[in-house]
Amino acid sequence: MKKESSRKYIQKTLQTSPAPTRTKETPEMVEEDSAISVRTLRNELRAYREGMLNDIKTQIESMYQDIRKDISSLREEAKADINTLRGELSLKIQELHKVHSETADTQREMERSLCDTSDRITAVEKAHETLKRDYDKLQEKCMDLENRGRRQNLRIVGITEDTEAGNPSRFAADFFVEVLGEENFDSPIIIDRAHRTLAPKPRRGERPRAIIVRLHHYSDKEKILRLSRCKGRLFYKGSPVHIFPDLSPEIGKLRASFNPVKVKLRNVGIPYSLYYPAKLVITVNNTRHSFTDPQESRGTAILINKTTPF
Repeated sequence: MKKESSRKYIQKTLQTSPAPTRTKETPEMVEEDSAISVRTLRNELRAYREGMLNDIKTQIESMYQDIRKDISSLREEAKADINTLRGELSLKIQELHKVHSETADTQREMERSLCDTSDRITAVEKAHETLKRDYDKLQEKCMDLENRGRRQNLRIVGITEDTEAGNPSRFAADFFVEVLGEENFDSPIIIDRAHRTLAPKPRRGERPRAIIVRLHHYSDKEKILRLSRCKGRLFYKGSPVHIFPDLSPEIGKLRASFNPVKVKLRNVGIPYSLYYPAKLVITVNNTRHSFTDPQESRGTAILINKTTPF
């Protein structure tokens, strides 16, 4: 007790005395002052540590609350953004479903239309085949009728323009007698009509138009063709002329396609005949070969006469 009272007295004296006086310090006084200073520092350090701990706790708590508020705010914002995105995605998905539904409906409609179109095309193709067959038959009949109407006609090629002097019928009758020989005709040739082809009149020096002659009797036509073939080359007033049967342009093209084959057959001496409408008949070793295709006849002629290339 005596020590504690003396310490307090010394501490009080130190705090209240205005100016320290130099006194002679004893070892006991130095030891007592050191003990007081260490304890005071320890207490002050303890108090400072507790204060710092409290400040740190307060700051941590404050930061914790701030972080919680920030996290809560971010969470709300995220929820709002997610809800917004969800709404937008929902609208987009609904639009996609609608578009997909419309596309599916359109696809089904197109499939039905394609099926209907395919059926119609099939029906049209069948009808086209039928019409084509009918067309081919009608074309053959028309060609046959046209050429039957021409079967008493002859075509004279090589007569100079205006030679007929305005009367082609009388000229044709006199022409046949003069060129083929009067002795070959027991009675006058009856000409129903005669005229130049309907092409424009050629200028001087150009090829003259052919003369079409319609004979009254078919027998006279056959007789004239037979006599012209027997005589070979025909001349009228020094100019070469030719007499042909009058055929339609279609038949004429078909018959003309055999011309290269006929030239080769004549060169090698193989007899042939060209029948109506366009049928080539070759006779080799008393064997008849008939063709309606020029390429086929050409190939057969090569086989018949291998020494002559076609």
